[in-house]
Amino acid sequence: MKHTYALLLIFLVTVFLSGCIKHNETKDNTEKVEKVTKRLGQLIKVRPEFEERYIILHENTFPSVLERIRKSNIRNYSIFLLDGILFSNMEYVGSDYDGDMKAIGDEKTKKWWKLTDPMQEPLPTRKPGEWWAEMELLVNGGEKIKSYTEAQRTGIVVPIKPGCEDEIRNIFKNIDNNLFAAMANANIQNFTAYMKDNKVYVYSEYVGKNSEQDGNQFTASPEYKKFNAEFSKYMTGPWQKMKEVFHTN
Repeated sequence: MKHTYALLLIFLVTVFLSGCIKHNETKDNTEKVEKVTKRLGQLIKVRPEFEERYIILHENTFPSVLERIRKSNIRNYSIFLLDGILFSNMEYVGSDYDGDMKAIGDEKTKKWWKLTDPMQEPLPTRKPGEWWAEMELLVNGGEKIKSYTEAQRTGIVVPIKPGCEDEIRNIFKNIDNNLFAAMANANIQNFTAYMKDNKVYVYSEYVGKNSEQDGNQFTASPEYKKFNAEFSKYMTGPWQKMKEVFHTN
């Protein structure tokens, strides 16, 4: 199999195949004025015997947990799953990150953790003191077109060649701003890429109505073709779509 998938191609393809775009019915009006002060991507394993139970549990998250997450200034928080790996992406809008994270550990949330922690297995590459392993943020970009509450969210992942981390960093560091403009024209926003353990994870949002038209337009752009030519040199497999198992506004 030729590994020539372009960045975001699988995102667009899965949007096209899914048909109608799903929007949340409840809009978060405060999101329009809240400034994101930190973006965080994290990884952890889910034990195979608990995978189905983990998904069901997160489809029925305790209201007290959701309330605590919001009080700790976390917004647009998603968890995606593929092959036993959980990838979380969140936005923080507060000014005291350490204090807000410490406050999450209230008694009600600890009861939730008693259920979820045994289902999880921390990565061996995590830093001391971490449960979920924090990833390296490579880039966040893309013009904000609509509120994230109106978006279809996608998480994708691709393996990269070991030892080429600096090359990957350089590609994202020098990403052409015109590529973000091409994304905006295709109704793609909040493009966020992370790197960890020889893999690149991408979170993005689609807010358009005609995904086929938008996709054809984007993949035909010279900015897309240029990025694909550079990035695909370091891929060792295809992009894969992850399943979203949790989201909170």
